[in-house]
Amino acid sequence: MDFAELNSYDIAGLSSAVLRCVHSDSIRYIFGARGEGRRELREDPTHALHYSNYIFIQSDEDVCTWLLSNQPNEDPLDVLVNCHRPSTPARPATPPEPRHRYLAPNAVSNWANALAGRNVNQAALPKGKAIPMNSTKASGSQN
Repeated sequence: MDFAELNSYDIAGLSSAVLRCVHSDSIRYIFGARGEGRRELREDPTHALHYSNYIFIQSDEDVCTWLLSNQPNEDPLDVLVNCHRPSTPARPATPPEPRHRYLAPNAVSNWANALAGRNVNQAALPKGKAIPMNSTKASGSQN
């Protein structure tokens, strides 16, 4: 279990926080626990959550939905990161894609790099100017 702080309340900020704890090339899904799911995770992290207690996170809108579905000022917020499992003699590799498409390879790195670029561009602007924050639509096919 690792802890990280959000730089911003969008997919770029969440991706940046996730990358401080997990290698990007192995990430398959990002889930945000909400409601009873947060309590259940703390009681038994190995117990599977009901689908109504988490949100698939793949876009700015998903991050906002996840944040708004939790009580304000309750820390920490729980994110689950599902990673690729390499094949070993004891366990098979990650199975083929289930119902929901895996995130594209390097999708999380690309989102985090968008935040880094935005921060660099923001610092280069004259005081009082701001960069418009457009929603970054992300899909499983994005590189």
